Amino acid sequence: MPNFEKYLKVKNSEAKRHCLYWLTAFGIQSVVNLKPSDFLQDLITKHIEGSMDLKAVQATINEHYHRLRQNGDQHSHHTFETDKVAARIVELFTTPQFELSLEGFQETHHHLFHGLYAQSGELRVHPASKKEWVLGNTSVLYPKAEEIEEHMQYLFETERHFDYTGMSRSHRLRHFCDFISKLFIYNTFHYANSRVAFVYAMQYMLSRGYEFANDTFYREAWYFRNAIIRASYTNMHQGIYPTTQYMEMFLENLFFDTDHELRNHRMVIKGE
Repeated sequence: MPNFEKYLKVKNSEAKRHCLYWLTAFGIQSVVNLKPSDFLQDLITKHIEGSMDLKAVQATINEHYHRLRQNGDQHSHHTFETDKVAARIVELFTTPQFELSLEGFQETHHHLFHGLYAQSGELRVHPASKKEWVLGNTSVLYPKAEEIEEHMQYLFETERHFDYTGMSRSHRLRHFCDFISKLFIYNTFHYANSRVAFVYAMQYMLSRGYEFANDTFYREAWYFRNAIIRASYTNMHQGIYPTTQYMEMFLENLFFDTDHELRNHRMVIKGE
């Protein structure tokens, strides 16, 4: 990707804000090894500098990949997904409306992936399991598919009525991390659960007045995913219990420009 340093150095500018939205979108995509195309670079620069609005960027992406398909390019699907979903993420970040509900969460998933995959926004109906490097190649215990809707409705209802008044910054952040880790642990959809949880979490923070201070998400997206997994994992036999400390360090860096050292290996649990 192009060098965005010149945009990131200008404090409180629209260009910096848009630049960080794009970089965050790319970081979110990187957790499934998706990288934006070279074609997108020029478009991003134009959007950041204000010479092209986001709708024009999205239309140009669609036209570009339509031409590739017409010319018989069979290898552009992954970059098409990356570019299109990245633009949709930026669109959500710039949209003030946010709904703290299961329906809002489903709408975020649908918005990101409609037209790309079937079942966008639909709750999963099959068991879920995934070996995690940070857990020594064991899996988080995901709830049964038939339990998802009830658990999620309770989670959102509880969060909507939670009172943050009078809480310190660190306590607000700790509660928020606990909410996001629970959002992640339900593995709500058929696919792309990490990406939609990240996007929705960032939407939530932005809707509450927070702003990205830097490109931590672009550089450390895998750390955040591992941190959420550690906040979702229990193994009483090994004396391991959920902790949000790693999530908190990441978010403090991202939103408050602190300088915690983020090291993935410090979270790793050795398998038995």
